[in-house]
Amino acid sequence: MLTNAATRRFVTEHQQEDVRRVALRGCADPDVDLPWALQQIEGRQKAREKLPDFYAHDDIVFPPTVSIEQCSSSATAAYKASLWQGESLADLTGGFGVDTFAFAARFKEIDWVEPQESLAGIVRHNAQVLGISNIRFHTETLETALSRLPIHECLYLDPSRRDTHGNRVVALEDCQPNILEWKQQLLDHARQRIMVKLSPMIDLRQVLRQLPETESVHVVAVKGECKEVLFLLSHTPTAHPIIHAVDLQSDGTRHFQFTIDEEADAVLTPLNKIGTYLYEPNAAVLKAGAFKSVAQHYPVGKLHPHSHLYTSEDMVNDFPGKIFKIIKTVPFHKKEIRQQLQSVTQANISVRNFPLSAEELKKKLKIKDGGHLFLFGTTLWDTTHVIIVAERITH
Repeated sequence: MLTNAATRRFVTEHQQEDVRRVALRGCADPDVDLPWALQQIEGRQKAREKLPDFYAHDDIVFPPTVSIEQCSSSATAAYKASLWQGESLADLTGGFGVDTFAFAARFKEIDWVEPQESLAGIVRHNAQVLGISNIRFHTETLETALSRLPIHECLYLDPSRRDTHGNRVVALEDCQPNILEWKQQLLDHARQRIMVKLSPMIDLRQVLRQLPETESVHVVAVKGECKEVLFLLSHTPTAHPIIHAVDLQSDGTRHFQFTIDEEADAVLTPLNKIGTYLYEPNAAVLKAGAFKSVAQHYPVGKLHPHSHLYTSEDMVNDFPGKIFKIIKTVPFHKKEIRQQLQSVTQANISVRNFPLSAEELKKKLKIKDGGHLFLFGTTLWDTTHVIIVAERITH
């Protein structure tokens, strides 16, 4: 699996270089398996941030790029594994095995199913490198596995989000396997629960209608970027599944939870004035759709029903998102902009419920990207368009 010493040495010597340049330059040593070496160099580079625990081992073997792009990160895999533990779990969509290895620390026995023999060989090898011995590997299809494997406490599936032409798909029915077609058989093979990982682009409420067996949903972001949405299904689902908005940060986890009914029933109080602080919810909260719930749970006011920005007079340290200190609020009028923003030449610009895009606003203001200032184009409760000038607070 690790080929020969010359190839391994070549990977070590060139793993920090641009893989395209290495490929163009080639290698004069006939003992070097160049295609394999290039695959490992590219894999290690992609794993440095995404899979640091894999990157730390020189003997880990990486598959073609597409498998690394589709797999979970070490951070999201650890979060998934933290949600449950028990005697047995079956990972029915195999892949590169990142999630499987994380689950292996929480379950006594794991069955791993993957039809690609080449990928199965890589994952078997990596399990040995990492000292994981409680996984049984099955090189077969989901259909064959379900007809042969025993019932497990839990099942995990990460359906492929690419069609037969390699194009990305999002809808539940377009993924492979189609969970809607396999749902009953999967439930029959799960003694307790099923976890399904879906794209962060899915329509959460539509999938809840398609999967009434859902007991909870976890929208997972890493350092402010939404990465995946997890649906946990059970034989006794609740009529009001809890939605968890989770942002995994280097200094800890930001967590907010609510239900769809709570969001629908929440009543916003009209905002009379902007306070001292401005809040921008993290990507998980926004994807989960907790637009009113977050204003109910924290002592903040919403600028407008459709402007997903919030404010308060006193700082709310545990708000699930970014916190800014407001410097000034400028009406979106040509005269006001010219007078109050003439000294601003550089800023980070974003818009929420505003007639211009961020790029259009940047061009209109003739401002360069970057710097310590943040400009938010938005709409207030009385429908006034404004630009809020603020500084990010770090705490």
